Amino acid sequence: MTGDVLMIKPDHIMKIETLSQEYEDLIKDWRRHLHEYPELSFKEFNTSSFIVDKLEEIGCQVTKEVAGTGVIGLLDTKRPGRVIAFRADMDALPVSEEANEPFSSKNPGVMHACGHDAHMAIMLGLAKVLSECLDEMCGAVKFIFQPGEEANGGARLMIDAGALENPHVEVIYALHMIPEIAAGMVGVREGYMTATDDEVTIRVFGSSAHSSAPNEGVNAITAAAHMITTMQTVITESLSPHDVAVFSICTINGGDALNVIPDYAEMTGMLRCVEKSKKQLLGERIRQTCEGIAQAFGGKVEVDIKEGFPAVNNDKMYTGILVECAQEVMDPADIIVIQSPHMGSEDFSYYQEVIPGVIFMLGSKPSDGNGGSLHSPDLRICEDSLLTGVRIFAALAFRLCI
Repeated sequence: MTGDVLMIKPDHIMKIETLSQEYEDLIKDWRRHLHEYPELSFKEFNTSSFIVDKLEEIGCQVTKEVAGTGVIGLLDTKRPGRVIAFRADMDALPVSEEANEPFSSKNPGVMHACGHDAHMAIMLGLAKVLSECLDEMCGAVKFIFQPGEEANGGARLMIDAGALENPHVEVIYALHMIPEIAAGMVGVREGYMTATDDEVTIRVFGSSAHSSAPNEGVNAITAAAHMITTMQTVITESLSPHDVAVFSICTINGGDALNVIPDYAEMTGMLRCVEKSKKQLLGERIRQTCEGIAQAFGGKVEVDIKEGFPAVNNDKMYTGILVECAQEVMDPADIIVIQSPHMGSEDFSYYQEVIPGVIFMLGSKPSDGNGGSLHSPDLRICEDSLLTGVRIFAALAFRLCI
């Protein structure tokens, strides 16, 4: 025999592809509506109502006003089996959109600049597809629409409100649009996918004096400058070259007059790391460094570190299942293994502290290559990527709930 061997797809994969194609226009319409009317963290009132209406039309059991504006949809087969969940974040950002689309934001100064509109549309599309497949499945599927991902609190509030219980969820999946990867491709990684994002505030206290007599005071800005310089060595002196971490001072303020030695300076920045133990070590080294320099100058210092999201840590087994399912619905050559963690953050990590979970990156770069970047006013998403997300999620649901 010559020529390529025809690959016969399983019946459920054929059904997923047929249904997702049938509802493609509907899914795009949902995404455009959500993009047109973005709402900020914990103020997603109209977004929540829209999702509730669509889930009820689809036939889900719906729980609304979870952790404020959160929504949970449930498709229950009424047969014993796994309970799995998928998460979509709902909130937009305080960004003024620059893209000139017919469905550009109608809420001034607010934009879905992180792709959450696409996340929600994909989840609604998934619910629509699976609602027509329940006879072929067991267990139940939860659709968790979460508020406040951008506000460092949404995931924890949903968990505290019981989103993973009644019935208890065994594993949770999510995706994130990424404009650096072409539409139709995905990025996967087992283990650490993102970093922590701790906020660091350093307050330096000196004593005021006239600039003509600096010896009579303690210059808080000079002390702060030495702290900045010395802190640049904290990571290299504390961690192995193979560890992943970054620390940046991004603001500094101090002084009121050009002829007065300043008695106060304040700096803020971000500490990003993947391993919690290394993050704690670096935080302590930053504190020790600043205290030592302040003492040497004759001043004082306060170092406050506000803990942010934990690092996303994808479960090895369920990442493997994700890859296998993705290979069923797309060209395996379009599945990219991400080599190192992204130094951004994602509150999906809070779910992973409770149950196994996996998040992957869904390529969304338009064919013209002009997709902008996340959290920017010029972000543009290729809507062809929506069906890729629906099909991968649906293949996962079939694999785990049969």
